[in-house]
Formats: sequence, C-alpha cells, structure tokens
Amino acid sequence: MKIFFVLLLTAFLFISCSNEPSYELDNWSVLIDPNFNQEKIVQIYKEKIANVKENSKEESLIYAELQEELKKAGNNSSVNGKKVKLEGYLVPVDTDGKKVNKFLFFPNQAACIHVPASPANQTIFVTTKKEEGVLMEDAYEKITLYGTIHLETAKIATATASFVIKDGITRLAHH
Repeated sequence: MKIFFVLLLTAFLFISCSNEPSYELDNWSVLIDPNFNQEKIVQIYKEKIANVKENSKEESLIYAELQEELKKAGNNSSVNGKKVKLEGYLVPVDTDGKKVNKFLFFPNQAACIHVPASPANQTIFVTTKKEEGVLMEDAYEKITLYGTIHLETAKIATATASFVIKDGITRLAHH
C-alpha cells in the first residue's frame, strides 16, 4: 500500500512540476471561421474574371481583389484572447544572432518565402521574450509554440498574418 501512495505522490509531483504552459486550444483548424467558404468566394471572382480580357489590367486588379478578400476572410474571432499550443514552422523576421525572437509561424514547412504564403488565417506573427526565442540552429525544425493569440492583422514582408502572439514561449517539438 505504501508503494501505491509513493507512486501516486510521484505522479502528482511530475504532473504539477511539468514545464508545459497551460493552453485551451491546440489545433490550427480552430483559427478558421467555421462559416468560411473559400470555394464560394473563388467562384464569384471566376465569374468576374470570365468577363474581362485575359492578361488585362482589369484581370490583374480582380486577382488582387480576390487575394485581399481571401486574406481577410475566414478568421475565427472566437479564438481571440485564448491560450494556444500549436506545432509548426517559422520564417525568421528578426534575430539577435543567436535566437529568433520575431517570426511568422505556419502549420506546415512548405510555407516559406519561396512559395505562396499560407492563408492569413493560418499565419501568426510571433514575438518572444529574449530567453524564449528559437535558437538559430533550430529555426528550421518543427517547434511548439505557446501563447495568448490575438486577432490582429500584421503585414510582414510578403505575408499577412491574421493573428499575433506576444511573449510567445517556444520548445522544440517532440519527434
């Protein structure tokens, strides 16, 4: 019986001493408005494009309008102010030479500068405390990000983020 209580106490101490911050949400899909219908938006613009001359200035303007519509659409406002735990990949925005403390955060590795950016509702602009940044040598590894998410637009380089996390905490994701 003593062994049972020792094991129980050990388990309790292990759980209570965990260094994992608290969180409410842990899935990228919750950032997307459940009522968002990308296909419907694209269909509206396909019809507009069909009515203008190919490779014309009007066509370029319609495509630009579509991109802006997609960037602002689909944000789930109910996540605003929630604590999140998300795994993903980063593109550095600012570094102190040893750690990346400002970055764009995406759910998949393909979302980098060489391909079209992820949708804004799947992009987070993150700042961390100096000691919580990602080591430069780990910047291309999968990381876990903890923080309070805010519905706030940030335009960084060629990407638009619909969400911002200030004072984020990072850990290397478990492989």
